[in-house]
Amino acid sequence: MTIAFDKDEEFFLLDKQIKEIPAQRKYDIPNDSLILYEVIRVINSTPLFVDEHIERLKKSTLLSGIETLETNELVKAITEFTKHRHTKEKNLKISLYTDKQNRKDYHVLAYFIKSNYPQPEAYLNGVKVELIPLIRENPNVKLENPTLRSSADKVIYLSQTYEALLVNNEGFITEGSRSNFFAIINNTIITTPSKDVLEGITRKMVFALASQNSIPIFERYIHISEINSFEGAFLTGTSTKVLPINRIGDKTLPVHNLIQKIIHHYNKLVEKNLVETSTKYNIT
Repeated sequence: MTIAFDKDEEFFLLDKQIKEIPAQRKYDIPNDSLILYEVIRVINSTPLFVDEHIERLKKSTLLSGIETLETNELVKAITEFTKHRHTKEKNLKISLYTDKQNRKDYHVLAYFIKSNYPQPEAYLNGVKVELIPLIRENPNVKLENPTLRSSADKVIYLSQTYEALLVNNEGFITEGSRSNFFAIINNTIITTPSKDVLEGITRKMVFALASQNSIPIFERYIHISEINSFEGAFLTGTSTKVLPINRIGDKTLPVHNLIQKIIHHYNKLVEKNLVETSTKYNIT
């Protein structure tokens, strides 16, 4: 696998050391590698929810047979790197790779990637999504999956929608190709059980915010036959944040008031976390 660095970037992080991007502007990862990754949104040089993201990376490494990731040292290196970059807002990708057969040794890359975020009106009016029959293997591990990404991107392009929702063999909607999915039925927020999805950081925040603000939320399987009973739906993710859905296939949905409440509380939480992280890691 070859990583092509963004043309606007000059540096990347390799094994906790800041390096200058080489003239060929690429980095080759051996083809037989297992690649785990995280994507962190960086705002004013501050990595949002960085501790939570690195803890999830740690979980992925443990589930993949890697037991030596030093999270504190990695977070420190990442915050030093984001301070070095002085970015207003952009996503940072962390790629940890190791040999598939011998997983004792690994390398960690961190590099800024070209980033696109929904326009402000999307948070008021929602976005369109499409269904795709796909299953994420080993969903609790954030693992590079070019086949899934390519299939989902094709559906997104052909249908001119924002995201593709994965539907398993039994007809249950699990998650988005790059996001988590929530539906609202009977004024209650519902989402697929965490053991069957890639549990996003924003998803976890939504559960906490719902609990703190007496908004009913729980996990259960959601069948495509229930779409007509949806009172609303939304996506969550690093780039997405909390994003309403206004159409699933041919089904049009309103932007439910519960979604706007979650958006409000999430934005407040983001502001709080940025202040706490910048203070904790001396980011100015």
